[in-house]
Amino acid sequence: MSEQPAPPPPGARTILLVEDEPVVRQLFAAALEREGYRVHQAENGERALEVFDAHRESIDLLLTDVRMPQMSGAELVRQLSARAPSLKVICISGYPGATNDPDATHNYLAKPFSRAELLAKVRDVLAG
Repeated sequence: MSEQPAPPPPGARTILLVEDEPVVRQLFAAALEREGYRVHQAENGERALEVFDAHRESIDLLLTDVRMPQMSGAELVRQLSARAPSLKVICISGYPGATNDPDATHNYLAKPFSRAELLAKVRDVLAG
């Protein structure tokens, strides 16, 4: 039996959450914050770049939707990986073809998923 990583202590890890649907973004943020994560939210790739630049030193994980208007999640991953090569990434999408872009396959999580699946994926990626 494999052990699950223990949840981080409150405030220990910071996540940049990028999701264009406000309700979905709020649900994900609430679930993560209840587990003690600090969450910076962005509604699109351009805003995510601004948030990242403002909080570069504290962001441990990028959690991004793949399909968004203006800038895709895959493009955001490319740009942030160039700025911070060690940044951990989880890509999420509800579209079956989202994994066709190799930059979108970073620790992919298909929507819909449960709160427990989201938290387990975040813990695993941060621990790895």
